[in-house]
Amino acid sequence: VQLTGLGDRYPSQLSGGQRQRVALARALAVEPEVLLLDEPFGALDAKVRKDLRAWLRRLHDEVHVTTVFVTHDQEEAMEVSDEVVVMNKGRIEQVGTPAEIYDNPATAFVMSFIGPVNILPSTSKIFQSSGFDAPHPQVFLRPQDVIFEKVANGATTPATVSRLVHLGWEIQVELTFDDGQVVMAHLTRDRFNDLELETKQRVYVKPKDAKSFPLSYSI
Repeated sequence: VQLTGLGDRYPSQLSGGQRQRVALARALAVEPEVLLLDEPFGALDAKVRKDLRAWLRRLHDEVHVTTVFVTHDQEEAMEVSDEVVVMNKGRIEQVGTPAEIYDNPATAFVMSFIGPVNILPSTSKIFQSSGFDAPHPQVFLRPQDVIFEKVANGATTPATVSRLVHLGWEIQVELTFDDGQVVMAHLTRDRFNDLELETKQRVYVKPKDAKSFPLSYSI
């Protein structure tokens, strides 16, 4: 468990991540048929959590113990799991692989819970201009599915860049439509540089993909 050379230390001399590795080693020492982990990394900082997630996944592949991992961190669930069970108020909303859960959410709750999403009315101009036919009043649009065009065409909607947030490998763009509606979009750094975006700039956007669900989920 990557704790070589620390055998003579007391618990108080170990970091939070190191203590969690000791706890997992103790749980695995009895060779359990099922390993139950209830938010094991909840009290740790983001970088330690990410390192331990990768380590736990590798460990799981080595020891081949069925593991039930409970977490409220969506990224954590997607990274470590072969199969994800999304629960809402004690009810199972969907069961599937991480790719199935993300790409084909069964309900509005699943789509809104797994990954960032814009929840818009079906009457929004961006859908009317693009010809997206929403069967229900709410439409769910992921930030990476907002497509930018340099010039207007019949399928785009004009918007103003109201804020830019640099997140390293991607750029978060806050767009404000003429009716005051705000939409978040994510761009790769290459695409951002190609568009040469600045705040207050006028842009033209359209949805690449969007999903609509019955009104069983309240915003």
